[in-house]
Amino acid sequence: MNVAIEILNKLSNFIDWLIIRLVFILMLCLVITTTLQIVFRVFFDALTWSEELSRYFLVWITFFAATIAYKRGSHIAINFVVVKLESKFKFLITIFQYIVSILFFSILFYYSWKMIQLQFFQTSPAMSLPMQYIYSCITISMIIMIIHALAALGKEIVNYYD
Repeated sequence: MNVAIEILNKLSNFIDWLIIRLVFILMLCLVITTTLQIVFRVFFDALTWSEELSRYFLVWITFFAATIAYKRGSHIAINFVVVKLESKFKFLITIFQYIVSILFFSILFYYSWKMIQLQFFQTSPAMSLPMQYIYSCITISMIIMIIHALAALGKEIVNYYD
């Protein structure tokens, strides 16, 4: 079981490494697109596609940065009660938290997948991009968060029993 958890942890770390770089690239693209939008609006004719593309970059950044925050435990949490509990109860609440998280991410994955299927023929107004590509960031980020949660759950169990 330790080998499977170790593999899952390495996969989680590798995906996190990739996502950090992807978010950086997307943020760079957002800055460039927004700068072009301002320059063209002031000095030339406004670009018809730049605002839409900037919005899509921001959506992708938001969902992928959420996976980075989840991996690091940086999301808002109310844990003043859990901190005061005994080790066994902390462990049980932590396990419960990861199970609920996995369930929640799985439900979001399922419905985001359904949403992508409904958007199969819809395109974006200015750029005519298939909307399924835009919405796929939700599905991908839920898969990533499930992997992070499974890795953290496995690590928690191994650390508790060692």
